[in-house]
Amino acid sequence: MVKKTDVSFVMTVYNKAYYLPSVLTALLGQSGLENPEFIFIDDHSSDESVDIIKKYTQGISNVTIIANEDNRGISPRINQGIALAKGEFVRMLDSDDIFPLDSTEIMLKLARKHQADMVYGCFVKTGKEPAALEREKTGEFQYKYNEDALSTVLTGRFTRMGQLIKTEVLKKAHGADERVFIQDESIPLRAAVYARGIIKMDANVVLVPKEIGNFSGNKLQLDHDRFMACYGIITDYPHLAYKNMCRLYRRAVSAYWKYIKKTRPLPYLSRAFAVYLRTKIVPPYPDMAFLERMKRDFDALEGIRRVQNPLWALER
Repeated sequence: MVKKTDVSFVMTVYNKAYYLPSVLTALLGQSGLENPEFIFIDDHSSDESVDIIKKYTQGISNVTIIANEDNRGISPRINQGIALAKGEFVRMLDSDDIFPLDSTEIMLKLARKHQADMVYGCFVKTGKEPAALEREKTGEFQYKYNEDALSTVLTGRFTRMGQLIKTEVLKKAHGADERVFIQDESIPLRAAVYARGIIKMDANVVLVPKEIGNFSGNKLQLDHDRFMACYGIITDYPHLAYKNMCRLYRRAVSAYWKYIKKTRPLPYLSRAFAVYLRTKIVPPYPDMAFLERMKRDFDALEGIRRVQNPLWALER
């Protein structure tokens, strides 16, 4: 009898040959899982990334490797992987993230114990060579459970793919918002709309080796993507709880204000600063006219990476 797939690992890949041997060693060595599957979605790498994946996964069951012939970006590629996932839960990772060997096992046990749809841990930038992190374990930690997943995400920090999420929840949420190039903000927000319960661990479940280049260096890209992640939730789910709509609007305004400070003369005399101050004191319900004005400014921003031809259609 074939065992049910417990965890589907979904990795997006683009030119990460330097990291992949260590990333794959830790990924394929995850302990305590009955029948994991491994889904690799390559975004048209020009290095040896796909060949390295094929080499390390040779002879391993439940492996899917998709070598795309065009480059579309992180969000659509991770959605491509989510669509293929058959496991009870999905754990996503970038191809330069290294998982402690027991981290998935611990997260899965917590999810099942509390019947939580989402489990989140922390990440740490180690500055170490990838090979030095291949055999790390999680260590001691504490955690908290909250039934209200969206409120928890909106009042905490949930980024860098430190997540285990129920597959049916991710698919219902349509994964990452493809209007947002970097998926870190949009996935937890969209999943939390549908999730029943969330666990936040204080353990480092993602180990980041020394970095040789990533998108986080473009601060305007981060401002844009943070705004768009919140904009998408506000406009796609207008019937969310009042308090959560206010929190989303505060986040959107905060991202816009950071952009204004970087790009405009005399930013403290702008309307953006006045709106920002108001949201810091008592977060108001979204002002849709100002929300659309902010979006127009971000849409006009040059030097921002955007998904080409996003495939986005929410089921209403």
